[in-house]
Amino acid sequence: MIRLGDKVGGISRPRAPALTSCSDEKLKTCYAQDPEYRAKFEDKQLLTDSFLQRYHDSLFYYKHFYDDVNPIGNPETCTEAFYFIPGFNGTPGQLRFGLPSLIKKFGSSIYIKSLYLEEFSARRASWMKYSAVHLQKRRQQIIEDLREMSSAFPRVRIIVSSTGFYDFLAAYSQLEKSKCEHILYWVSCAPDQISRPFAEKIFYRVNGFTYEGCKWFAYPNQQLLKIINPECSTQKRWRREPQHKTFYKLDLESRFYCYGLLWDYASWDCINFILRNNLDTYHSIGQPIDLETHILAATRDGFWDDSRPEVIEKTLDRYLVNKRVIYREASHLWVVTPENISALIE
Repeated sequence: MIRLGDKVGGISRPRAPALTSCSDEKLKTCYAQDPEYRAKFEDKQLLTDSFLQRYHDSLFYYKHFYDDVNPIGNPETCTEAFYFIPGFNGTPGQLRFGLPSLIKKFGSSIYIKSLYLEEFSARRASWMKYSAVHLQKRRQQIIEDLREMSSAFPRVRIIVSSTGFYDFLAAYSQLEKSKCEHILYWVSCAPDQISRPFAEKIFYRVNGFTYEGCKWFAYPNQQLLKIINPECSTQKRWRREPQHKTFYKLDLESRFYCYGLLWDYASWDCINFILRNNLDTYHSIGQPIDLETHILAATRDGFWDDSRPEVIEKTLDRYLVNKRVIYREASHLWVVTPENISALIE
């Protein structure tokens, strides 16, 4: 198990700044003026400061005020229970995207609780979230939430998004046995390691920086760029006769405007640190998940080096022994459409 101060792949991961229970004003002041925080940005590039300012401003967009809302429904009156674990930089509010499909299948008497900790609030900069201490706290919260829900409901359906599966994997062996039935749903399944993208070489030189040992850079989102990488799209035009709707990535994931384009910050150093941290915990005390598991996988997923079904299956077989997989020709995010979610939970 990785501990505070350990080196992972040559990267030292010290404790992230303690900003739990900070007011929005204190957070804004920290981002804008706090010298200790600003001093952590090393190897800044030509446009880094202007990008950081726009990104910090975006953390207080109105959308984030519902992204951090984690319970839906009344646990004392509802008959169906769900627990949601978001992936890298995800938020509890992302589950609203699948809410229509859940209500269509299970009715309106549902209780949904999402994994939430202040350390992972939508108002926290991404690079402040993922210390080893915070990841351990995240695992413990999963265990506590599921223990509480399992004692209150005969069945809990666990929904994990993207890399959130590996958070659950690391916590699974520590879950207490109970009479409660658990069913697992993995939306937009993600690989257990991610190769460094070519985009990092380009954009790190423009707006990148190193924060506590991890390289971060902002990459653009523009519809034409999806030809290069399907994850660079900004929207999806969805149609299922007679319904049609345009879904915008800005409503579902962290994005900010700068120089006329939408951008998002990413760090493959950080993502792989998270994966290794969870997998080290799993390998030290874990075992394959024998829960009934339903998986939604994208065959044009930009986070896989090779997203052919036979390649994805090899990864899934390492961790799951009772699975059903639905493959759809889509990108990592846009595989999550209403009809695909309905097919997953049917």
